[in-house]
Order: sequence, then structure tokens, then C-alpha cells
Amino acid sequence: MIDNRQHFIDDLRILNEKVQHMGSEILETYKDLLITCNKRDLVMAARIIEKDKLINEMEISINVDAYLLIAKQCPVATDLRRIITALKISNELERIGDYAVNISKYIIKTQNENGPFVESISKLINHFLKMFTDIMLSFANRDIELALNVAEQDSELDAQYSTEVKQLIKIGRTSTDAEAEEAIRAIIILKQIERAGDHVTNIAENIVYLVNGKRVELN
Repeated sequence: MIDNRQHFIDDLRILNEKVQHMGSEILETYKDLLITCNKRDLVMAARIIEKDKLINEMEISINVDAYLLIAKQCPVATDLRRIITALKISNELERIGDYAVNISKYIIKTQNENGPFVESISKLINHFLKMFTDIMLSFANRDIELALNVAEQDSELDAQYSTEVKQLIKIGRTSTDAEAEEAIRAIIILKQIERAGDHVTNIAENIVYLVNGKRVELN
């Protein structure tokens, strides 16, 4: 009986480590994305798109492990929360990875190195990187206070998004058709980053649930 419990605890630890590893891979993806955006590195953009296969495989592996744990062990409430949280956070991470792919595709399609558009996107990516770093630290340490702080950072990201979009709309209205088209595409990408921030807030909600069993709305 003790051996079975220890085996279950080890499996839970491995599941947790897989979620953290997935988060680390996505963090590196967004760091690469920032470089890609600033330098318009098309090779790196293509690598980010290709890496999405690995991210998807990691989510599948977490899902399989989680469902097997539930099926074989019939975990009690606290352990079940850990498993459910791993499932939900891995899903949020996969979605966040998808947004990096969309942005990479934008960079590949962009014809010119348009400074104002790149600057707007870089600002939001930098803000997002801070949020994402903090939320993965919160998950590792089961830190509710930090999770709540990240939710506040998302409000700041939303405000920054609104400011940048207004500026890009002004540029689009007073520019050539080609520049206006690039401005519109940049706005679409800014929305991708804003949505990625929403998913980070969802992770914060799941961390609160993991620690105290309470569902909260932070978004």
C-alpha cells in the first residue's frame, strides 16, 4: 500500500515537472519571438512554427499521463486538483504557443521592416514575457500572491494593447495602402499577444484553485 502511494506521488511529481518543462519551452519560444520580431529573422520564425509540434506533443503526453493517473488511482480531492490543474494549465500553455506561431507567420508575411509596427509588437511581447515568467514561478512555488499580481499585470497589458492599437490606427489612416495593410496586420498580432495574456490569467486562476480549492474569476 505504501509502495503504491509512493509510486503515485512520484507520478504526480513527474506530471508537475512536465508542465514546468512545457512552460520553459514556451518561455524560450517567446524570447526567440522577440528577437525574431526585432531583427525580422525569418529563419528563427520558421523554427518557432516548427517547434509548435513539440509543444503539442508535450501537451498530449501530459494529458495521457493525467488521465491514466485518474483511471488507475482514483485520487482523493487534493491529488485530483493537482491532476486537473496540470491538464488545464497544459491546455492554456498550448494555446499560448499557438499565438507565437501566428506572430511568426505575420513576420514571415511582412514585406518591409516597419519600425513603428515592430516597436508596438515588441513592447507587448516584453510585457508578456514578464507575466509569463512570473506565472510559471507562481506555479512552481504554489504562490497565490504572485498569481494575483500576474492578473493585475494582464490589466496593464490590456491598457497597453489599447494604446498601441489606437496609434496604429492613426498611422493606417494617414499612410499608403501598403503601410495601412501592414498596420492592420500588426493590430491583429497585437491582439494575439493580448489573448496570450488572457490565458496567463487563466493559469493564475488555476493556481489559486490548486492551492486552496476555490474557483476565482480574475479575467
